[in-house]
Amino acid sequence: MKKRLILLHWLNLALTGATLAIALGSLVPSELLPGISILALLLPLLIAPHAIALLFWLRFKPRKAINNVIGLAILAFPLMAQWPYARAQAIAEEEINVATYNVRAFYQTTAAAKDIGKWSQDQSIDILCMQEIRRSAAGPLAMYYPFRAYAPARKNYSVAIYSKYPIINSSPLLYSSLTQQGYSRTSAQYADIALPFDTVRVINVHLSSTGVQDQDMEVVHSRDELLEAGQFVLSKLASTDKNRGLQAKHIIDWVNESPHPVILSGDFNGVPGGNLYWRLLRHLDDPYIFNGYGTMGSFEPLARRGLFFKIDWTLHSPELHSRGQFIDNISLSDHRPLITRFSPEAPSLLEE
Repeated sequence: MKKRLILLHWLNLALTGATLAIALGSLVPSELLPGISILALLLPLLIAPHAIALLFWLRFKPRKAINNVIGLAILAFPLMAQWPYARAQAIAEEEINVATYNVRAFYQTTAAAKDIGKWSQDQSIDILCMQEIRRSAAGPLAMYYPFRAYAPARKNYSVAIYSKYPIINSSPLLYSSLTQQGYSRTSAQYADIALPFDTVRVINVHLSSTGVQDQDMEVVHSRDELLEAGQFVLSKLASTDKNRGLQAKHIIDWVNESPHPVILSGDFNGVPGGNLYWRLLRHLDDPYIFNGYGTMGSFEPLARRGLFFKIDWTLHSPELHSRGQFIDNISLSDHRPLITRFSPEAPSLLEE
């Protein structure tokens, strides 16, 4: 028994070391070490080993359980930014709903734009940040929003901010450090919107796609096929990671330069927990951490396979008051929309 305990002790130290290495590695900017942010995807896999080891050591050697307490503490924060556990608060007076939604160019169904428009009214969406919008097909949705801004301004395929409140200033934003031309260089914008209780700058971004397609994740029939498919997907993730790192530097600057409180929304093609996320948390709050509720996972092809990753985010300046954030489980795109509720005043302790 003593030899087994010694072996388990060293295995537990290795588990704790791996947790620290992955957590610290995910903080390295991916423009310096492309592929490093993929480490953040591994963090959920370490919960079960730490939980099992914690129960074991509490039973036989309670003092050794401290490693697993530390490990679970490291894992807790990024996981809280992905997994909902809160309850919805009551609707407040003058509440504003902001949604971010990759609409997949309205190709999901023949009437996607019309259906998304109906959905936006059913959910009382006041500001809708969209990625991969096809303007030529957006008419049935655009009719609900009198104030609109696009980036690029004169391209059919773009990102867009639709608002029921006046847009007093807007502009496309450029990821100038990306050398290749095209959508990935121009898929960002801002709009200054006059809300009833404040003027806010809404920044809508779409970071470079991972390039992973639904067919890349089809069921395989052998161990060799599984390894081959896994290597192929990881190579795609790593090859585009440098671009997202370069884009991240621009986003930090745009947030810092804003003259108004910021609502940052978009498709980040990465999970909370990497370098960009931690840098943004120095300036912005993530309402999902303590007030996330509802469906898990914002990318439907992964969620369908039990991989509930939230790759669409909305963060905001601390002076703004959010009342919760949730992913709506609808199938009008390959993404699910993320909705954030804002109010003029902070929720009272009684409400919480």
